[in-house]
Amino acid sequence: MLKLSQARSNFFVSLKLLEGFNAKGLEYIVLCPGSRSGPLAMAAAALKEFCGIKLLTSIDERSGAFLALGISAANGKATLVITTSGTAVANLLPAAVEADRSCHPLLFLTADRPLRLKNCGANQTVNQEAFLKPVCRVFEQTPKLGLHLTSQDEINQIVDLTWNKVHLFPGPAHINVPIEEPLCPSTSEQKDILSEWALTRSVSQSFSFKKPDHVKKESEEIPFFDLFHFGVIIVGPWRGSNLGLPSFKDALRKFQKLTGWPIFADPLSGIGIDQVGLIHHWEFIILSDLFFDKKSLQVLRLGPLTASKTLESWIASLDSKQILITEGDQRTLDPLRKSIQWSGGFACWFKKLIDQEHISLQTDKNEADIYTKKLLRLDSFINSWLDKELKLMGGVSEPALARWLPKLLPRKYPVMISASSPIRDFITYSGPGAYSRRYFGFRGASGIDGTLSLGMGLSIVKGNMILITGDLSLLHDTNGWLFSSNSHHKLIIVLIDNSGGGIFNQLSFGSLSVGDFEQIFKMPQQVSYLKLAEAFGVPFREVLCLEDIEASIKWADSLSKTVLIRVCTDSSKDTTLRMNLKNEFLNHLKSFD
Repeated sequence: MLKLSQARSNFFVSLKLLEGFNAKGLEYIVLCPGSRSGPLAMAAAALKEFCGIKLLTSIDERSGAFLALGISAANGKATLVITTSGTAVANLLPAAVEADRSCHPLLFLTADRPLRLKNCGANQTVNQEAFLKPVCRVFEQTPKLGLHLTSQDEINQIVDLTWNKVHLFPGPAHINVPIEEPLCPSTSEQKDILSEWALTRSVSQSFSFKKPDHVKKESEEIPFFDLFHFGVIIVGPWRGSNLGLPSFKDALRKFQKLTGWPIFADPLSGIGIDQVGLIHHWEFIILSDLFFDKKSLQVLRLGPLTASKTLESWIASLDSKQILITEGDQRTLDPLRKSIQWSGGFACWFKKLIDQEHISLQTDKNEADIYTKKLLRLDSFINSWLDKELKLMGGVSEPALARWLPKLLPRKYPVMISASSPIRDFITYSGPGAYSRRYFGFRGASGIDGTLSLGMGLSIVKGNMILITGDLSLLHDTNGWLFSSNSHHKLIIVLIDNSGGGIFNQLSFGSLSVGDFEQIFKMPQQVSYLKLAEAFGVPFREVLCLEDIEASIKWADSLSKTVLIRVCTDSSKDTTLRMNLKNEFLNHLKSFD
């Protein structure tokens, strides 16, 4: 490395560090403002100019980190977030928590003060190196005395280690970068450094990381079922890498063909509507309490639990064998403590099952076929009944929205469903529509934080996206609107405005003896969402009845920018509607033959 002045070295090392990630396959950088991070910001601009890196900016580190998380979820590769020091780093924690729990790769590169300014009251200097550690796959730091002292070997080590860690078991990584003043070189020095760097810079490679050595695992014993006896497959939200989803779906098709078992899948599972044995209305089927022997029914659980309390209670009531398979996540993912967990991935488990047990793919499955055919007939019965109960006419309810939006939204667009009520209603009422396209959701920590920014991030990669969200979720991430001016992507936002936290109407307790329910749970806000959209230059339209939805969607689809469709609902009436539908179903079930 050239012998350079301190400021020149800060810039040069920043260039080599970002270049290293670009050579691994890094495509996107989200840059947040700051002076201490100046050399890193200048390097990001250079990589945009000379290496084709896509550079996005965010004035808010919290929403910027969620934007990056959305991008990573869409393309399966880590996005890099650059921030300055102090509370800027603290604002990264919510997205880091979600990336950790929902298993998406994400890189945080944070500028810091050098060692001489730590623990002495220096401005904007905190113990930021500890902020993200509990949820990160790895923490790395450049020399504490200053970035300018970093060698090329140290750069290579940091890049290789963090890139591999966040993709091997997807999640976040934190690289803390102490930078000594003077921070940035002069204009003429910058030109000299860029010229020198141009002669040595690496060529960007396709996405790659070192895969683990599975030789030892090949001999591991796996838990297995009696495949000649009936069971059910429960598929939770997808928590593996994007690259692993095709092999997962292929293994699921083969396993279902082998066993004939029915499949209960979450809309966020990545399972397509063409999957044989897929039961669409499994919540209602569980309520029917038909067909299943709770003492002998085998349960194959793939991934974490869904958002369905009905399913969770049902699984907890079973006394039979359960196997839980995760996609490399060795953390315990069974709060019910009912299963044997194996973390090597479903595709690998299925291959071992065939090899170790010497199973023929032509296994007799007559018993399972009979059961599954009965379930499919009941599923079709429920589907027809719901079409009659939730007609596309009259006032808007959240169950009706979940029923009809998948049918009316453009099939070519992926959908992100926010946490809280929307995903639960999609599970219960969408039917086949819940598997008609790729659905995204961020339920690793099951919060409403970063909803709008996550949707914007997904749309940057996917081109056009649909976000279905509640009002408080949207309001909580107002700074996400700042990304709406990007003309290279479009997000159709369907806002379900139920005047606050409508899901709390579904809490199972009586009236409050002290306090006001609306104040302490629903928290309605005096905000005009249409004026808020207008302030950010976002076109909007309001739906007054179910018959208006189709025209509003066509209007949104005709525009080439982010738009808002506001739909008002009554959460109290919807809570009653949900209860009535369940009761009416049990009565209607008597007519099922």
